Amino acid sequence: MFVDYVGVMLINLAAGLALLAHYLYMNPSPDTRRSWASGFFAVGVLGFATSFTMDVVWPLPGSYNVAFGEPGLFLSTAFLAAAVTLTFEWEPLIPAIYGAFGGLMAIVIGIRLLDLHMTQSPALATLGYLTAGIGGLFTLPALNWRNTRWLSIVAAVALGISAIVFVAIGYEAEWGHLLDFAHWIPATMLHAKP
Repeated sequence: MFVDYVGVMLINLAAGLALLAHYLYMNPSPDTRRSWASGFFAVGVLGFATSFTMDVVWPLPGSYNVAFGEPGLFLSTAFLAAAVTLTFEWEPLIPAIYGAFGGLMAIVIGIRLLDLHMTQSPALATLGYLTAGIGGLFTLPALNWRNTRWLSIVAAVALGISAIVFVAIGYEAEWGHLLDFAHWIPATMLHAKP
């Protein structure tokens, strides 16, 4: 049996997407943006720790590590960049430019997941990736043209849909893992006396 932590990765991703959706929808003024930094930092740190480990250790079978670890690492880095940017009250457009490439990555991976019939729910996972990608792509123009509200709303709605999809998949994974790993014994305890 392999041990994975995709559940917490997906719930963290959902939290980050919801946070970004709320940020875009609220369109905070430059003097209030700094208060958002801690949320982006929390998402970035947990995402970086889990996705970096996944990319190095490959705990999942086959290309699932690519499908979850690599976009997780990219997005976590974007969230950390956003946290630093907001902390120092810099212009958030720069992390958005970086994040747009992650949006394209999410769309490519989402299409490929469906094509390869990966995950237990390929259509749902594809919906999550596609809406995250669309939201990521719309974040850049939404931040660049802040007064054009429909851009922010489209990005926020797409990110919100993606957050709902990933939180549902993530909590389902947590629910299943509690049963799957109920009697699992790590290798370090195999020879321990009862």
